[in-house]
Amino acid sequence: MNAGRQLAGVFLGLAGLASLGVVTGCSSSMTNGASTVAASTTAAPMLVTVSDAPLNNILMAKVTISAITLGTGSATGAVSVLSQPATVELSSLGGVQEPIELTNLALGTYTSATVTVSSAQVTYLNASGVATTGMATLTSPTVTVALTPALMVASATTEQHLQFGFDLTKSFDLTGNVLSFTPAITTLAAAVSSEDGGDRNLVATGSVVSVTPTAITVQCGDSGRQFTYVINSSTALPTGVMLASLQTGMIVRIQGQTQPDGTIVAVSITPESTTGMSGQNEDGAKGIIVSVTTSGGLVTGFTMVPREAFGMMTMSNLPMTGTINVALSSATVYGLPQEAQQVGLTSAMFTNAELFPGQSVMVTGVADSTGTVAAQQVTLGAVGLGGVLAGVPQGNAPAYTFGLTLTSIGALANPKSLPTLTLNVATEASTEYNHGMTAAGFAALTAGTAVEVNGYVLLDPMGNYLLTAQQIGQVQAPESPEGN
Repeated sequence: MNAGRQLAGVFLGLAGLASLGVVTGCSSSMTNGASTVAASTTAAPMLVTVSDAPLNNILMAKVTISAITLGTGSATGAVSVLSQPATVELSSLGGVQEPIELTNLALGTYTSATVTVSSAQVTYLNASGVATTGMATLTSPTVTVALTPALMVASATTEQHLQFGFDLTKSFDLTGNVLSFTPAITTLAAAVSSEDGGDRNLVATGSVVSVTPTAITVQCGDSGRQFTYVINSSTALPTGVMLASLQTGMIVRIQGQTQPDGTIVAVSITPESTTGMSGQNEDGAKGIIVSVTTSGGLVTGFTMVPREAFGMMTMSNLPMTGTINVALSSATVYGLPQEAQQVGLTSAMFTNAELFPGQSVMVTGVADSTGTVAAQQVTLGAVGLGGVLAGVPQGNAPAYTFGLTLTSIGALANPKSLPTLTLNVATEASTEYNHGMTAAGFAALTAGTAVEVNGYVLLDPMGNYLLTAQQIGQVQAPESPEGN
């Protein structure tokens, strides 16, 4: 007899920072349709990326950014840095960045940034624990903030990183049955060469467009944009996976890192699908589990809210409920992304027993006429969570442990009960620190400090959550728009 475990929660998120990064450099290659960016002596190539800090009760936040412009403070007016609208799913990133554009930015000084949003859709848990999807009313879709200090682009070989931050809790508001969205953002600029590794990381999931021994081009699952990553001797692949086995149409997760010369190096590549005997590519989706069905102590299926979808399971083809059903079998394979292995997790840790409401997964398989996906592979996904430090971090660098006190349990409805709102978190040697934070400096933070953590959640032997941190950053407060 089957038994279901259902998420519980309400639309109450944590204050979080959803960053948009802009990197300028040279020698990068990006394909947007049939276009590429050529080298110039009067303009610097600029990579636009998006990221977010977590909102614990939001399962999906899909925002269409219709324009990004930089103001020069002169009669020449604003300069557009987004060639076409980009739809991005923010909640899955959790402090890491996804590229959405590569363009040329003319040399000069830029004093303000303007972001315009044309639509915002959110899936959240209502008071009955049911995933609910709604389009937000755009009360004030455009916001302009000052760049302090100003962004100075003096040469075509000078890379800059400009981050815009959406505070999604302040951006989304649910009063009664009315959902509204007003962008609330922050800005941060720094030279790429001066940034820590965590601030330069990019993550994208998508289908392979082309692959050679030295480069791979991937089309992102949400924005539809194509980007090329350099492959070198340091690019990590999962055990048993060879570069030659990557095929066009496969779904992969790529962790990249911007370089001072403007290129993006593939730090790791994780295949998240295979091609079948017929050569047909699989359907797939990544997102958050909202309920599971069990039989005989095993999870036989689950319902998930997809944040990105591939193959026949595109976001436009999803059921009206905004969820999809996944069927598991004895043939379903469970795997870890390369980044999870880098923080010390092993393949034996992620099994059928680690599927629970709130877990982040990537599913690939074949969808039937009802939209149910017969899972051939389930890969553990990273989650982004925000909260405040419950106390001073314990231990010594790089192995810290600390409690992260959540504003709300949200998506994490522990099947064995989470007695408090405090989640145990552990860091490892490969954990990276963002926004100028270091491993040594992290130990000096005090209780109550607002942080965002991106990593992998598994149950410990006692049945409690343990989040192994991939990245940690301090949450910054949003700025006041110009004119206020």
